[in-house]
Amino acid sequence: MTRRALYAFNASLAAVAAIISSPVLAQSAEGTDAARPASEVDPAEAATDAGDIVVTGTRTNRTGYEAPTPTTVLTAETIALTAPASLADYVNQLPALAGSTSPRNVNGTTAGGTAGANLLNLRGLGVNRTLVMLDGRRVVASTLTGAVDVNLLPTAMVKRVDIVTGGASAAYGSDAVAGVVNFILDDTYTGLKGETSYGITDKGDGNAFRAELTGGLQFGGGRGHIVVSGQYNKSGRVRAQDRDWYNGSKLIVNPAFTATNGVPQYIVAPNVGLASATDNGLITSGPLRGTQFGANGLASATPFNFGYTNGLQSLGGSAEDHGGRIEVAVPTEMYSFFGHAAYDLTDGIQVFAEASYGHSVTDYLSVSYNRFGNLPISINNAYLDPAVRARLAAAGQTTFNLGTSNYKFGQIRGRNEREMERYVGGVKGDLGGWKWDLYYTHGISHIISEAANNPNIANYNRAVNAVRTPSGAIACGVNADASTANDDAACAPLNPFGTVAVSDAARDYAFGTARQVIGIKQDVVSGSISGDPFSTWAGPVSVVVGAEYRQETYDATADAVSQANGYFTGNYKASQGEVSVKEAFGEIIVPLLKDKSFAQDVSFNGAVRYTDYKLSGGVTTWKAGLTWEINDELRLRGTRSRDIRAPNLNELFQGGQATTLALADPVINSSYATLVLVVGNQNLQPERADTLSLGVGYRPQWLPGLSLSVDYYDIKIDQSIVSLAAQNLIQGCQAGDASLCAYITRDPASNLITQILTPGINFSRERATGVDFEANYSTGLGAGQLRLAALANYVKRRDVDTGFTVFRYAGTMSENTAVPKWRVNLNANYTVNGTTLNVRERFIGAGKYASDKTIVDNHVKAAYYTDVTLTQRFEDIAGSPALFFSVENLLDQDPRVSPAVLGPVHINVGVNGTLYDVLGRTFRVGFRFDLK
Repeated sequence: MTRRALYAFNASLAAVAAIISSPVLAQSAEGTDAARPASEVDPAEAATDAGDIVVTGTRTNRTGYEAPTPTTVLTAETIALTAPASLADYVNQLPALAGSTSPRNVNGTTAGGTAGANLLNLRGLGVNRTLVMLDGRRVVASTLTGAVDVNLLPTAMVKRVDIVTGGASAAYGSDAVAGVVNFILDDTYTGLKGETSYGITDKGDGNAFRAELTGGLQFGGGRGHIVVSGQYNKSGRVRAQDRDWYNGSKLIVNPAFTATNGVPQYIVAPNVGLASATDNGLITSGPLRGTQFGANGLASATPFNFGYTNGLQSLGGSAEDHGGRIEVAVPTEMYSFFGHAAYDLTDGIQVFAEASYGHSVTDYLSVSYNRFGNLPISINNAYLDPAVRARLAAAGQTTFNLGTSNYKFGQIRGRNEREMERYVGGVKGDLGGWKWDLYYTHGISHIISEAANNPNIANYNRAVNAVRTPSGAIACGVNADASTANDDAACAPLNPFGTVAVSDAARDYAFGTARQVIGIKQDVVSGSISGDPFSTWAGPVSVVVGAEYRQETYDATADAVSQANGYFTGNYKASQGEVSVKEAFGEIIVPLLKDKSFAQDVSFNGAVRYTDYKLSGGVTTWKAGLTWEINDELRLRGTRSRDIRAPNLNELFQGGQATTLALADPVINSSYATLVLVVGNQNLQPERADTLSLGVGYRPQWLPGLSLSVDYYDIKIDQSIVSLAAQNLIQGCQAGDASLCAYITRDPASNLITQILTPGINFSRERATGVDFEANYSTGLGAGQLRLAALANYVKRRDVDTGFTVFRYAGTMSENTAVPKWRVNLNANYTVNGTTLNVRERFIGAGKYASDKTIVDNHVKAAYYTDVTLTQRFEDIAGSPALFFSVENLLDQDPRVSPAVLGPVHINVGVNGTLYDVLGRTFRVGFRFDLK
């Protein structure tokens, strides 16, 4: 598939997004069924004219089956009511999801290659524990962590999204510990439909354009069908400093804290900056400490006011804050193409094939090259202010340490490019009431990650240690005392002071591009057969059995400088690896009781899967569920399951990625920058999870159109695979865990940390418990239809027990750990004479900055967002075209202060873009049609 062909299909936009649903109840788009739960809508009613009956939450296909697994169903018809910027954006706003990766929470990091991607995260258990599927089939990963970028999927073709929020490994396979997000495509669509929209914030930035077009037709006398679809999306950048809510809030050690006075150790304060560097340069050592340089490279008459200093941070002085330069929305451009063809060889056998292609490019700005007061400069430096040189000489100083952000060279420019190709071919049929299916999938992901304008540290050090040669010319130095000219003919001297321009030769010598290219391949062969072999006294028994083979391989290459850890950031490594899996699975539904005085229907659902991994051996997963329909009003359900997640390619084979991070060292009670290296571990074993879910659904006959549900879940993960953050490794070592100290290297003389390894290890236990709620009501009102819905998630517990400490994340709002205790979506829409007004309220409950730290006023206020969409459909015109206008964050509510508690604190923007709206009030206008 050529890109030219792909662009040709990108013209208009198909309506895809979601409204309200829940683990037990799901919302339909039309009529009074808008309030009916997925478990209470007969699948025969929901089946398309040409499609099979599909019940969500299970692989069995059976009319009238009530799925015991909590499932949310998002339909394409209801999606259009809210007109979101993208399908992924809306799914990420569902209460069941927390901590997903999106273009709004990159925060300047170049690690991971995920900037611009939409990676879904159910229950806050991690994107690697959320299995994303397309029509019940696996999709090749968009990253080495196994996550799938939803941006690359053919969302214009989506007719519904099924979200199984309980453990689902036995039914769907490995990685479904938190659940499954299954995108169901309308591959039988006939006609032509499209949609286009444009959005922009009231600040005039953050623009978002989207266009999709889908067409389908029959051929061969109705025995064949083909459908094609294309889409194009482009969004713009927004920097934190362009928002009035930005005030440089950071987490910093409390000036009043001592180890014995009982005062909270940390505070969250605005206007926290760098204590060890400025844009123009700052002397951080010796008798001239506090001397700062001006834009002209000469010493400023005003000394630097350090204020209260803690490690790299400063409060109340003249320190500069760099967090505002970071983007809270990164510019992303993407397009995709999809084609599906099917043909009925006989009345009972159909062959099908499909091909898809997705492409995404994200260019964004990261940090500048901060030298945190650790750049040695000689008094012989050719660019040094003569007055400063004289003062140093008078004080007997020959060198000093310079702190500089090097901002005159610009910020490091990150670039992530992702391509996905996916091909599926298969045959399915119906023989004597037994449905069978056999298919082969081949997927390819091509990923390029770059960090440009990236300092080559060795070259930079040579260039800034400039000396004057005997002839009076300026040349590169070979060492910090600038006593010897460098013998590298390519070296060009560089002035580190002020904003004085440097030559192109100096820039080209001192800065380069770290680059990694990754190729991932996935091959899957799968077959299954399902049917009703016999009946019990209560009804027919349904079974499905199948087998699957999957192989995933990857190969990563990197540039030579990165391989030697020569860059400031990036420093990718070459690596390769392969995993293969053989699986056999079965599922059964057994009716137990029917039409009794105490039970209108009771059914058992069980599933078992045996999985044989090439590296780690065999493991068995299972599920047992029961539904008890007491009467037409009340239904109970419960599921118990054993689920697994196998180590992914990144965790097993990662060759190492080195990044310089600012960390707090409790041994010397200071913070500084050191090298952090992510590496793989081929000794990892699959992690195991035990999941319990209990639910009740109520649909009172005394108020038709109303349905209510409550679902409790409890997920326990043992020997979970975790790559502890470098800061957590330091804390664990300090707490006495010698196994963690082995990953930390210190300089014997200074006791400073010189390197930290962060491999994945089967190390901790994790637990997530909570409750999902939903209420739906639909009724006629006047000449129109009114629909009300409420969807909520309460998190009682989200713990990670590392052995040396227990991190309790429930109710924390920092970007590193965010798992709000309460998230609620309220939705109301009224339709009359083709006009629909939809109002949605999103609520994020109050919480703490962090639970593992003592913080003054450790409280984050609740947040409320109001979204309004007005749609006018013209029913008397062919294609029923519609115009829509929407406003997100109508009241322009600011995000709550919620700074990161881990990572490079000096560039943290101070708010959690995963949870909160960082763009502000956003307008969107669009047009859609559907010619059937």
